[in-house]
Amino acid sequence: MDKMMDHGGLRLSGRVLLLSATPFVLPLLLTFALALTIGESWPRQIAPGSGLKLAGLLATAGVTALVALWVGRGLPTPMRRFVALFAMVTGLMGWPVWSVGILPSLNGAQLGPRQTVTMAVEGLETSRRTKSNVIDHWARLRPIEPDAPVAAGRYFIDEASHVRWTATRATTVKLEVASGALGAVVVTGTE
Repeated sequence: MDKMMDHGGLRLSGRVLLLSATPFVLPLLLTFALALTIGESWPRQIAPGSGLKLAGLLATAGVTALVALWVGRGLPTPMRRFVALFAMVTGLMGWPVWSVGILPSLNGAQLGPRQTVTMAVEGLETSRRTKSNVIDHWARLRPIEPDAPVAAGRYFIDEASHVRWTATRATTVKLEVASGALGAVVVTGTE
């Protein structure tokens, strides 16, 4: 008990707590930096079934482990455990930020050869963004070819495509896709 008292008991400084939150703060800051520097110049629309959730989890685990080791060095064991647990919780909060913020942008930084895929239109829909007047447009699409590089699912489309497909009652459409730098398939355009 005296040894723990020599280290301030079980009290952690604000600095240690702040540094332990790095697994959540880091992906947020990187996302803002990418948004300010790159903006929308890299395509980031990932095709359904080709997500980056596992890559996001691995990035989260790596950053969390590094932060827990770095911040916890020199602390007594009970404090190190708390720092590791706190870093793990904040890391899990950062997992979606990696998966839908940073990694799709990095995936779109370098694209492989583009392919055109014919898709069957199963439905068109719209949704309103929360606390906004912005309307998003969606298409439920299914690949015609069984060996297509994309899966069936709900695809985000631009308003012009939605209006055109609704007016013509399109039953099939063409998507332009390419494999990204991290392996996820990116939708680069519609026809």
